[in-house]
Amino acid sequence: MRHTGDTVTFMAWHSIQDTLKLTGRSRSQLYRDMAKGLVSYRTGKDDRREFETSELIRVYGELRTNETTKRHRKGQSENDNAAAENPQLEEIQKQLTTLQQTITLMIEDKSTREAERRQHDEERTQLQAEISRLNEALEQEKKHSLWSRLFRRNREKKNHEQ
Repeated sequence: MRHTGDTVTFMAWHSIQDTLKLTGRSRSQLYRDMAKGLVSYRTGKDDRREFETSELIRVYGELRTNETTKRHRKGQSENDNAAAENPQLEEIQKQLTTLQQTITLMIEDKSTREAERRQHDEERTQLQAEISRLNEALEQEKKHSLWSRLFRRNREKKNHEQ
């Protein structure tokens, strides 16, 4: 479980119905995204598709957690009781939680780096366009003879004086 502001992110596998609630997407949109390979899933024991939380966050961004918070809390308290009875299980759960938090942070970091890269690419494109524009203006200026440049400046001076 990971807290991000007012939201809580749970790393778990979700049914299609839960996925629709978490993402706010329609069933048809989810199936289109699966068909296009935009969102990955696994087939569960009962041959139903399941989606991992981090995959849903990667594809759809922040999830709606208010619909599933109670269910997850109940499952967490049951897991806590089992962990108290088995110290090894408790240690594994701590490591799993730490690993899930690390993976989520890595995904967020990757998303941030990709956004920064896109911004840098846009800025580079704009700067290259400006350089091209200035080079073209310089080439046009070079095409004019020395005399035409001098006479043009003299004409401009006279026009300003009048």
